[in-house]
Amino acid sequence: MSEYFSDLLYSCQFKGTLIRIALLFEHKSYVDNDLPFQIHLYTGGFWERCRKQKIERTPIIPIVIYNGERKWQPGLLSDCFKDLPPMIKPFIPDSEYVFVDLSSWQDEDIKEKLFVMVSMKFCMLIFKNIFHPEKLKDNIKEYFELASSLFEDEDGLKIIKNAIEYIFKSTDLQPEYVAETIGSVSLKGKELAMTTAERLMNEGRNEGVYSEKYQTIMNLQKYKMKPEEIADITSLTPEKVREVLAAGDKGLDLLIGDNATKQ
Repeated sequence: MSEYFSDLLYSCQFKGTLIRIALLFEHKSYVDNDLPFQIHLYTGGFWERCRKQKIERTPIIPIVIYNGERKWQPGLLSDCFKDLPPMIKPFIPDSEYVFVDLSSWQDEDIKEKLFVMVSMKFCMLIFKNIFHPEKLKDNIKEYFELASSLFEDEDGLKIIKNAIEYIFKSTDLQPEYVAETIGSVSLKGKELAMTTAERLMNEGRNEGVYSEKYQTIMNLQKYKMKPEEIADITSLTPEKVREVLAAGDKGLDLLIGDNATKQ
């Protein structure tokens, strides 16, 4: 459920001519005034990949899906510049995009009218209600029942797994409740919820351990201790201590990232 999902490339017929279109999906759960800049960077990056791969550049349609609590109507890139003289505005590369505000939709619109794919209905319902935990709690069984067909294949289970992890990371719903509720729809779903909850708890504990190691390294280096001495205290290698010290503020991310890679 990362903010920048991916770009999807389609070939289709338009008035008898074959055309290629890229759809770029961006997810926002909060008001982000940098959105027009990000879209500009994403589209530029996509076209740069086309250039490097020596393939024809493709028109891009950015689609922004917003499920935040605040009302938001983002503008174009030129709107980000205050007091912009009219003669300068033509030099700002505005890019249009489709803005989808899920807060203005009813659940029934999502379930009955707007989408054909079960996976899309399911994900949209989770997105829409993620900041309303009581409603999500009351309806979570219905949402997973809607997605019951996704439990039958590997790709569907990946979607279910991502949704469960998103719920755990974004709400305070008890893992036991989520697991039991999903278990009434699918035993596979219950098992997936329990293993996901266990993994996230382990990651949280590991993050605490490595945060303590990082603070110890940064404190001891103030006393002019050598990396070899710090390594003995923190149970790390001298090379790793040197990397953390060189990374500075990014040292904790380095430790946690190494641990995640090992797992």
